[in-house]
Amino acid sequence: MKIVVCKDYEEVSRVMAEKVVRLIQEKPNLVFCLPAGNSPIGMYRYLVKMYEEGKVDFSQIRTFDMDEYAGLAPDDPHSFIYFMNKHFMDHVNINMENVDYPKADALDLDAECRRYAQAILDAGGLDIAITSIGDDGHIAFNEPDDFLLPRTHVVKMDEATRKQNAKAFADCPKGMPTHAITTGMEEHMKTKHYYVVCSGSHKAALLKKLFETEKLDPHFPVSWLRMHPNVELIIDEEAAVGIPQEVLDECR
Repeated sequence: MKIVVCKDYEEVSRVMAEKVVRLIQEKPNLVFCLPAGNSPIGMYRYLVKMYEEGKVDFSQIRTFDMDEYAGLAPDDPHSFIYFMNKHFMDHVNINMENVDYPKADALDLDAECRRYAQAILDAGGLDIAITSIGDDGHIAFNEPDDFLLPRTHVVKMDEATRKQNAKAFADCPKGMPTHAITTGMEEHMKTKHYYVVCSGSHKAALLKKLFETEKLDPHFPVSWLRMHPNVELIIDEEAAVGIPQEVLDECR
């Protein structure tokens, strides 16, 4: 595991975008697992800027969304595919034929999960995935449980997760969904380049917990990344406070 400590969220976003661009330059048709939420917005802003400056070509990449709220149509402003279009895809030269995402309004969500998992396999697996850490230690929507599932599946979100994300649904009469579709832990663990982005003092306790034990705990899903062969944490100084100095020295 490698840890890169940045000054603040802005630098985290820039560094992460530069790493993405570098990988695309090395492999123009890479398979990119796209994250949603507040954490990657800055990264997408930098990626759009670098595209406008002619530094990167997105025309050959293939994308898969990391997760999606169950029941939402693609044009629902609360959906993650809507988020991707707003912050990224509408502003760059991505070929929309190479874009895939969980069809969360499908009549048979389990069948849709199987289709999505197979599509990832058919693409040769994920070249790059980027995630943050949920307040309960989840990555994507792999929630704390007695066991974790390997491939894309439907999950009931923890109340902690729903509370964390409820603000985004403040204007929704039905409130926040109870379930989501998420890529599974096998898909994450087989990703060739895996990144975790964290910023802010509220993430320090999560990072402290990640490094205070070597246990791979399904009740703290992010701990499973300790056995990933190529994972990199891109964090800011406030989040890094939670990591013991000897760990930072070893992983820089």
